[in-house]
Amino acid sequence: MSSRIWRTLSIGALCGASGLFALGLRGDEPQASDAQPAKPSVSVDPSQLPKQATDEKDKNIVYLSEGRDLWIDKKNKQVVMKGKIAVREGNLEMFACPQQSKEYESIIAVTPRKMESVHAGLLAVGAKPGHPAKFDTKFTPATGSRVDVAVRWTDNEGKQREARGQDWVRNIKTGKPLEFGWVFGGSGFWTDPDSGEKRYQANDGDFICVVNFPDSMLDLSMESPKDWSEHFYEPFTDRIP
Repeated sequence: MSSRIWRTLSIGALCGASGLFALGLRGDEPQASDAQPAKPSVSVDPSQLPKQATDEKDKNIVYLSEGRDLWIDKKNKQVVMKGKIAVREGNLEMFACPQQSKEYESIIAVTPRKMESVHAGLLAVGAKPGHPAKFDTKFTPATGSRVDVAVRWTDNEGKQREARGQDWVRNIKTGKPLEFGWVFGGSGFWTDPDSGEKRYQANDGDFICVVNFPDSMLDLSMESPKDWSEHFYEPFTDRIP
């Protein structure tokens, strides 16, 4: 068995009386067979991030947002954020999106709005971005460090629970959980031609995708149909709190 260096991003979510939810993203180095560009597809400017602050009680915790809803756990190589359950049934294009974006087609809506801060957190724990899916003369799947998504939450009885992210996504054809993992495509920046302002594209919703988008941060490294009538995946409702 080859050795693996785990790099984890955890996303915590509050959902009414159901308590705290957390998504954990764990990625290892891409294998030699994985296509990687010579340099990352997007460079995150540290000046765009709020000043990092270390938790007074735990020096391993470093906050990446002013609202302290996004942080790094240096000891466990985790990036943590808050969020909530958005949908438990219906058509699905995202596993997770930033709040006030694509909640109607995402299982999780995360609290942080600046996805470039999440990108920076992944870089800090060692993940390497490749590129999002490309739609040129032919389809090219997303590449980057592979990422395992886990969900952690506290149930109504106060018990800590955990599940793989794939186990909350159901393959419509087979009835089984999502059979693929996610890769760190890295999204990209768009520059407003009038103001010159740069915007990280995943802020518009394409955070963790189950349908390919050219601006997704985390995507499946396989081709998925974009037409709603042909989508592969839906929420695995019975498994979602």
